[in-house]
Amino acid sequence: MSSSSDDDFAAELEAEMTVEQEQENPIVAAPAVVIATQAPSTGRGAVSSLLKGAMEKAAKAGEAKGDTAAAERPGVKRRRIATQGAGPNDAGNGRDDSPVCPPHPGFMFDICIRCGKKKEKGDGDAGGTRGGDSGSTAVRYIHQGLEMSNAELEKAKREEKRRILLTGRLVLVLDLDHTLLNSARFSELSQEEHYMMHRIIAAADCEANGGSKEEVQQAAAAIQPVEDPVAAESAEEKKDGADEDGEKGEEEADVKERARDGPFPGTDPPLRHLNCLRHMAMFTKLRPHAHAFLRAASQLCTMYVYTMGDRNYAREMAKLLDPTGELFNGRVIGSGDSTSQYKKDLDIVLGAEPTVLITDDTDRVWPKNLANLIRIDRYHFFKQSAAGFRQPGRSVMERQWRDEGDNGDRAQLRDVLAVIAAAHRRFFEGTAAANTADDAIAEMDASMLRSATVTEGDDNREIPDEPVSDEAAASKLESRDVRRLLTVPEDGPLANVRVVFSRVVAQSEPRPERHPLWLLATALGAEVLNSVDDGKGATHVVAHAGGDGDGRRTDKVKWAAKTGASAVSADWLAECADEWARVDESRYSLLGPDDGGEVRDVLVVDTGGEAADVTGSPPGSPGYSA
Repeated sequence: MSSSSDDDFAAELEAEMTVEQEQENPIVAAPAVVIATQAPSTGRGAVSSLLKGAMEKAAKAGEAKGDTAAAERPGVKRRRIATQGAGPNDAGNGRDDSPVCPPHPGFMFDICIRCGKKKEKGDGDAGGTRGGDSGSTAVRYIHQGLEMSNAELEKAKREEKRRILLTGRLVLVLDLDHTLLNSARFSELSQEEHYMMHRIIAAADCEANGGSKEEVQQAAAAIQPVEDPVAAESAEEKKDGADEDGEKGEEEADVKERARDGPFPGTDPPLRHLNCLRHMAMFTKLRPHAHAFLRAASQLCTMYVYTMGDRNYAREMAKLLDPTGELFNGRVIGSGDSTSQYKKDLDIVLGAEPTVLITDDTDRVWPKNLANLIRIDRYHFFKQSAAGFRQPGRSVMERQWRDEGDNGDRAQLRDVLAVIAAAHRRFFEGTAAANTADDAIAEMDASMLRSATVTEGDDNREIPDEPVSDEAAASKLESRDVRRLLTVPEDGPLANVRVVFSRVVAQSEPRPERHPLWLLATALGAEVLNSVDDGKGATHVVAHAGGDGDGRRTDKVKWAAKTGASAVSADWLAECADEWARVDESRYSLLGPDDGGEVRDVLVVDTGGEAADVTGSPPGSPGYSA
């Protein structure tokens, strides 16, 4: 795999900090600063351009002065950069064309990465709100202690945007908690719930190793409650050397007997990707199909993690999601890296905002970047998590241990990928990258079909980083904005279609237009209405059709039956996106043979009514529109 921009930049910056200052003469003008640097890598990352030009000039200056020290050390180049106050003839053959500080391009631990001088008051305050080109911004997630001047950061963003466009990708920023996973501390769970978690993990491991249904239950039954887990662990150690044959036979008989009392909660079939992180004293459950989603999305986007959790937590969760490190490649941003407390901002994400998509379960933390947001419904595995958001009854633990996609809820990450694919298809229309969206959708669907588990080493597929379009094509893409392509209906498969949603978007949702299905409708060219009484004549009612069947009995579906509009499940919308065409509504119709009505061209989303106290309420609850 080719080097990432972050890795290249970090290596170069570390080398830049090896400063060897020549003997200073207090009478003459300030001498040049000599900096020993590693030879630049061949990566094409945009951030590395910050130093590339200076190092090339340094190499020429070193050769002209007969600098032999660099030649003695393979892979190391020496460069001379005139510091402030140096004369024009102090470097090279009577002249040094290298830029002169100030302004400083950036700092590493308060040392300028170009001139080697220590940062002084007025050189730019990092970590705050970026205003103009005079300040600097801390980008510690790239390298500890790194600050970049705002001018250089904007330059790096422009160059990174062009590099990404040439590889046929957008930028995807992903939240962690309630978006890709759900965590609970040991202290939040009862002792019995601890054993439930361990039974699920044991059952899933057994199934992954080819265990039969009976063996899976035996593996779960082997996890037995004890009053003191520490004492139990000590007892296990003592038992190792005592009468193993007799005790082992009795133990196996007991396990088989207990297995007959099953199946245990969450073990039939075993819920996958539940992790016990003892060193962090917590359990973490990945959202269904998280690995498949990330692998598919990596074909379309360069991905970042951005969480309000601290850096250590963020990196541990990133390891669960990306065991090989190939998908995020160090692009993990924690709360300590953000420039705003309790808020997130794209100011430290490389890549221009017109090419960035965000997936998060809340819009409140993105006040400046709402137009980039795909707001996914919160994922609650633990009942404590649901209770914390005043959504009791919404957790997997409280829904008969049936996970998302199997409990009446849609597989949310699949819908998010459909939105990303639609945006990618529109953005790269007319280029060789336009068809990549079809491959990504096909890959995730295949993975969901076989319900594959992903462990470290299972997927060694190299993330392609080769150009898919030429400079002319990239120049054409410069004017495109993914934010407009997602939200403004244009010519598309569902042009002239007007949609209303029923029990899809919660009434309490302040920005229903950021919901994945709403964005999918507008990306396809449909117009989304707020109610059937809008006056524009809805053509389709798209309703939640969960296992309870309530979607077939909503007021809007009944309205469709009376007026001749189509009433379809949300699967129809997803299928239209996959095929990039308007597919036959009859396969997804919610109207029975006695409902009558002629199919017309309308799609409507309703979010009216009394605001509920919950977001993401179960279908049929007061939190959903009728």
